Amino acid sequence: MKPQVIIELAPHLHDFLYHEFGTPRGEEGVTVTAANDLGKFIQSMITVSDRPPKQPIKEHPVTLLLPVQEWNHFIFRENFIYIPEWKQKMLQDYIEASYRIRIREYFVAGYEKQYKQDRIIRAFLYAYNIKNNAMNYDAVKKYDYRNRQRMVKEVDRDIQLSLFP
Repeated sequence: MKPQVIIELAPHLHDFLYHEFGTPRGEEGVTVTAANDLGKFIQSMITVSDRPPKQPIKEHPVTLLLPVQEWNHFIFRENFIYIPEWKQKMLQDYIEASYRIRIREYFVAGYEKQYKQDRIIRAFLYAYNIKNNAMNYDAVKKYDYRNRQRMVKEVDRDIQLSLFP
């Protein structure tokens, strides 16, 4: 049995993690690897204890299966591992930021290929196997709107600086 930790994470981010780590959706948890920055960050949040930690019951738990490596197999076998609540908050923020960056990248690539916003949103939800409901659709649409507003402000600022140095 692989070492594992359970963290609280919003449901759409569960889907994001399954996609990022290439874990089939029917698995018992997300198999975390150090092949990307997200996996490295998750592994850095692990805390070791000589007794079982007391953690609250989670509303949206996700199981993270950790890789056993030469340097950590004794640690995992002899200790209890977990991610404390304060580190979980940092991890949740990092995963959410990674998710937003991925959305932005998806839209930039889609707009460069002249796709309409609706098609890009549907493709993103499909690619990441995120439940396509009104809430997720609208959330992705809002991310795009905010990113485009930010770009408009940057263009305005750039033009203003060139006109009035």
